[in-house]
Amino acid sequence: MKQEIVCNTCYADLKRLFPKENPYPGEHVKFVKGRALKEFICDNCGCDLKEDDEAVAFTIWADHARQPYKSWESEYLK
Repeated sequence: MKQEIVCNTCYADLKRLFPKENPYPGEHVKFVKGRALKEFICDNCGCDLKEDDEAVAFTIWADHARQPYKSWESEYLK
């Protein structure tokens, strides 16, 4: 499973790459929009995200992977 906090610009780029929630059989993509609970650095481009800035939690995982999806977004976004 891959988990990232990204800025809105990177979210737009990722959304173009993954327009569907199930891009391939057995693979899943999830985007959760919110506001940063504290300061972060975008995991994609490295820009600064201040507390309360808009941000997106990006998750990608596969059914056959060792680690199934687990909700994590609320630890970083409100």
